[in-house]
Amino acid sequence: MFATRRRRSGPDPFLRVKLVTLILGGVLGLVGMRVESRLLVSAAIGLVLVGFFLRFVRRHDAEADIREQDPRAP
Repeated sequence: MFATRRRRSGPDPFLRVKLVTLILGGVLGLVGMRVESRLLVSAAIGLVLVGFFLRFVRRHDAEADIREQDPRAP
């Protein structure tokens, strides 16, 4: 049903950015709902979407590319 990654990846370089966008988006959304501002709620949704799409951004690792092409490489 769901595809899982079998290979181990290194630490996520965008983890801090993802967390900050999620937290800021959540706070901004709550404030926007409290003051009934569509602009703030829309900005919050935008921030959360940015954090979501960062999930699909991958770091370029030249050594990992070599290992994928030639599994015998050290």
